[in-house]
Amino acid sequence: MIPKFLEKLLEEEYGNELTNKIIDGYSKKRFVTLRVNTIKSNISKIKEVLDNLNIRYQEVEWYKDALIVENALESDLEKLDIYNNGEIYLQSLSSMLPPLLLEPKKNESILDMTAAPGGKTTQMVA
Repeated sequence: MIPKFLEKLLEEEYGNELTNKIIDGYSKKRFVTLRVNTIKSNISKIKEVLDNLNIRYQEVEWYKDALIVENALESDLEKLDIYNNGEIYLQSLSSMLPPLLLEPKKNESILDMTAAPGGKTTQMVA
């Protein structure tokens, strides 16, 4: 749960109803999501690896290179060669949106002021 001081700040800023929705959102289980690093791999290969390991996933309708993993934790995926070789990147779906909306072009200069650890930046490069 979130600390009481933060709950109070949220209530002051957003009111009781929205604060309760925010707090409720923090308590829900979130599936692990990943993005394929298309510089090193492709979605077909990643699906094949996951299928062979009996790791279930869902495709993301709006991004062909993203998957929602249903039955594995981040720590499980971090042990896989596809993770250690940089073929997949564990990233929230919301963090995948800015590069897709920005649609960066070759030789364009972009300042990513939210870069840490650099998932959106590497997504733009790919």
